Amino acid sequence: MRKNRGRVVAAIVALAMLLTAVGGAAVGILSASPAGAHDHLVSSDPAADAELDAPVDVLTLTFSGEVIADGTQVRVTTPTGDADAEVAVDGEIVTATFPPSDEPGEHLVQWRVVSSDGHPVEGEYTYSVAAQAEPGAEPGAEASGSVADGGQDAGAAATPSPSPTAAGTGVDGAGDAMPLVYGAALVALIGAAGVLVARSRRRLHETAPRAPREGPQA
Repeated sequence: MRKNRGRVVAAIVALAMLLTAVGGAAVGILSASPAGAHDHLVSSDPAADAELDAPVDVLTLTFSGEVIADGTQVRVTTPTGDADAEVAVDGEIVTATFPPSDEPGEHLVQWRVVSSDGHPVEGEYTYSVAAQAEPGAEPGAEASGSVADGGQDAGAAATPSPSPTAAGTGVDGAGDAMPLVYGAALVALIGAAGVLVARSRRRLHETAPRAPREGPQA
């Protein structure tokens, strides 16, 4: 009877260890969010939130891994309208060429690439271009003319640039909660195994034959 009891306890302990190992492996695999495997934007030129003195007609996007050329798109929205840029992919670098705008203000860059794992990734960011000085204008001439007309500041006519928005990463945040869910499931499995072990020990103890009591000696 003791031998059978030991086998049952050993089987339950082995089952609990197996559940713990399987649960730990599942948490390790699933806690790595799928978005973490996708390539992401590392840097750009112009950079996000940059303020340029002159407009540009070429921008570069650098990603964490080699992107797939098919499906790569870049659109630049300037103060004069939208422009679908001509893109060239070289490994992890995407070069976009677009017609520049002479109007100062905010420029919105929207990009969409295919990650090296085949998953599409997209995002956006902004940069601003300052107003250009008129050629041949003498410093202070515009200011003196404004004061003569009504004392207005020469810089008041400049169109203020909207504050740039933060660069989009295109990464889904839903996977951040997955480690907590599977961690809780692992704790529940370990707890269930512990309950099974406790119940088995109690049943074995209750069903174990008791040694007969010796009666009082005559």
